Amino acid sequence: MTHPEPSIEPADLFKQEELTAELRDLLGPHLATVLQAAVSGSRPKLHGAERAWAAAAVAALDIDISMVGLDRVDPGGQYVVASLHEGFPDVLALLQLPLDLNWVIRDELLELPYFGDYLRTAGHIAVDPESPRTALRTIFKKASATIAAGESLVVFPQGSLLGIDIAFRAGAFRLAERIGLPILPVVLAGSHRVWEYPFNRTLRCGQHIHMEILEPIEPGDALSEMRELERNMKRRALAASSAPARRYVPERDGTWDGYSFELDPDFARMAAI
Repeated sequence: MTHPEPSIEPADLFKQEELTAELRDLLGPHLATVLQAAVSGSRPKLHGAERAWAAAAVAALDIDISMVGLDRVDPGGQYVVASLHEGFPDVLALLQLPLDLNWVIRDELLELPYFGDYLRTAGHIAVDPESPRTALRTIFKKASATIAAGESLVVFPQGSLLGIDIAFRAGAFRLAERIGLPILPVVLAGSHRVWEYPFNRTLRCGQHIHMEILEPIEPGDALSEMRELERNMKRRALAASSAPARRYVPERDGTWDGYSFELDPDFARMAAI
């Protein structure tokens, strides 16, 4: 089986006539405000605009986000935020955290309409996950500016939004050790029901996202605790029955030739129990 033919080209990501007036505003004037904040060079102004945009998007899409463990976050602290990932709406959930966030993103996202200019101007760290050593060097090099700005860095350890079956990569945990910031684990499930791009263009309203923040892990323990943490996070995601986690089904989703990822053998055993 080969990589499935993409059903959505970037230029056709959203069809304007299919969007409500609120969503057109979010992709036009509202996002333009975020871009203007990025152009201003003021990081506090940018982060305020990002949070306002996320709040407006959550309201427009009528997303119910259940947050557990928010008291485990020190608003004055800095972290490597390591989150499960299954869809772009994960960003909307993570922007509810009381932290200023910078993001590690796939470089191909810079080509998206509406969002590409914002991502580039805002200084989010774009990498090619298919070249992991080069990607990690890029992150190490650029993370110092994130730390100096008092920001936390978001890394999705799976490096993919295919589903919960995808195994963690060690990059986020090596990064935590290298820069001396604790890992903040975040369990997310259900966001693919809002928007399952690139498998489906449809934006669905009235969905539920489960978000659970676990106890931070000290940077010196990050690598040694990675696999146990991965199992714990995925168990909790599976237990969120009101927000089912996305599963990777090769017969439906394709094998994504040219995209590097590994299936998690521990999760396969866990899910079978």
